[in-house]
Amino acid sequence: MKELGLKEINNCAFVMATLENINALLTIKNYVAYGNPTKKLVEDLIRKRGYLKTKENKRQPISDNVIIEELLGEQGLICIEDLIDAFWRCKSQPAIYKAAKDALWPIQLAPLKETSDKANVQHDAKPKVVRKVTTRVHKGGYLGYMGKEIDSFVEQLI
Repeated sequence: MKELGLKEINNCAFVMATLENINALLTIKNYVAYGNPTKKLVEDLIRKRGYLKTKENKRQPISDNVIIEELLGEQGLICIEDLIDAFWRCKSQPAIYKAAKDALWPIQLAPLKETSDKANVQHDAKPKVVRKVTTRVHKGGYLGYMGKEIDSFVEQLI
């Protein structure tokens, strides 16, 4: 899983759809959710949750284009739009994609929390219903190939 960039729980990684990567995803499909994101989702992930690795190997939020130009200027990436485009057009420019992926810190998503009607409890002392927040875990869940549905799933976690 570390080869794909998944080092912790709730990590998000961009993976180019090569035969080797697809075989790796099929091996771990019972532990991860994956799919084909839209360009809007890629943009939202990088803008809202994106951090870059500085030359000192520190985590720096993507706040301005100067940081991107310092780290990836040799590859021709000078702004956040170029960085988003490098991930979106990864197959046409694999060298630029690899440099951008190496410079991007792993994206950490929020844990999935959902409320359940079964989890609501009537409080004994007060006539108030207490809502418990539970993590949704049922057979099938959110694992495996999700296709285009990955957009709605990840947008809940941004």
